[in-house]
Amino acid sequence: MGPEDAIPLILSALRLRNAAPDEAVRLFNGFYEGYPPLSIDRYGDTIVFQSFAKSGLDPVIQNALMKTFRADPTVSAILLKERFSKAQRERNGVFLFGEKGCERVREFGVSYPIRLTLNQDCSFYLDTALLRKHLIENSGGKTVLNTFAYTGSLGLAALAGGARKVVQTDLKPAFLEICESEAERMEARPNRHESVAADFFALTTAYRRAEKLFDIVLLDPPFFSLTGQGRVDQERSFIALINKARPLVADGGMLIVVNNALYLSGAALLSEIRSRLPIEYITPLPPIPVPESFTGGASAKLPADPAPFNHPTKILPLRVRRKDGRGTSE
Repeated sequence: MGPEDAIPLILSALRLRNAAPDEAVRLFNGFYEGYPPLSIDRYGDTIVFQSFAKSGLDPVIQNALMKTFRADPTVSAILLKERFSKAQRERNGVFLFGEKGCERVREFGVSYPIRLTLNQDCSFYLDTALLRKHLIENSGGKTVLNTFAYTGSLGLAALAGGARKVVQTDLKPAFLEICESEAERMEARPNRHESVAADFFALTTAYRRAEKLFDIVLLDPPFFSLTGQGRVDQERSFIALINKARPLVADGGMLIVVNNALYLSGAALLSEIRSRLPIEYITPLPPIPVPESFTGGASAKLPADPAPFNHPTKILPLRVRRKDGRGTSE
């Protein structure tokens, strides 16, 4: 599809969904809606173009979109992320309009900090919106461990939902500083929120030896990473990650896993869980869907069928039973 044909398609999608001035939403998902080289997100007053074209965002499309969004008085900035650029700055984002992006958005009544140019992503994942909603609604009085926390939005959702204690852990301290500052802004007592900069494999081993247990453990790893302590590979060794996190879940607690491997089907993921984990101690619960707005309600030909999940971001709560019957240690 050429740029002239894509423009009406994109503009039509923009008319169908939008967000309140302080909210976040995907406005156009090109992979699902007919023009794969582009996605468009709104974060508060900032529009983010994410270009997946190796030659860069087509100037015809860019000009048409700039004209559209510059005419919107609620838009204060427009950011372009060239995902295949060799320059880190261009992958992280360059402002086409305005000088500063939105730094805070609201979702289901909870306010979150964001840093749109922190990385090539936007520091706040829109496909996990309903997981944050689930945590707001189901964390009251519970202890929560958020592994691979990044900027900590999942843990902050649990904290907003009344969690008794939230531990956020990530390898990079700079990411955790964002959620730590937000917990202070929320006036969460120090005994309710803790940030731990550590390698996932080392931390889970240390916590298991210390017999630490949590009511909810969140496992939302990157697609692939390799450290001196271990390997993360969502497509080939996801069960190994589950087995590292599972011993930290209290009896009757929940391990919520997120797998976004595009080439791993939903049926294959469930089959691995049911065949390689003890069925008497692990019970898959209904998946948490990705919001329809993330895809515009459209379907796409995918490398692997995500069903029974509604998107390759497969979010699955697992009910955990323990042979020793132990509850939380917090």
